[in-house]
Amino acid sequence: MSETDRDTQDTAQEARLAEPEHFSLFQQLETRERLVRLEEENKHLKELIKEQGEKQKNLRSVIDDLRTEQTSQLNERAWKLGQRIDTLARRLDRLFGFWMLSTMLMILFVVVLMFKAGV
Repeated sequence: MSETDRDTQDTAQEARLAEPEHFSLFQQLETRERLVRLEEENKHLKELIKEQGEKQKNLRSVIDDLRTEQTSQLNERAWKLGQRIDTLARRLDRLFGFWMLSTMLMILFVVVLMFKAGV
């Protein structure tokens, strides 16, 4: 074998031995790059979750404020309706009393007419 053939053969053996090392280093480098990307994505997702949590708190606050306002409006309307019902009930009582009195007076008038007609 010539010296150039030996050099080529030695270089080929070294390349074969170095390839697994390079492959392993390349794999580690690629894994670390993936890990860094995943950590960045995780950080970004955590920020999004935090923003969404704050939005949810704000929405709950707005909903609670609206619910409180609507409840107070409904209570006010119920109070006004209750007052109106009381007023109408008193008027109905007076109207019924007037109708009863009118009916009794009419019956008395008819009885007096019949009594005078019969006498």
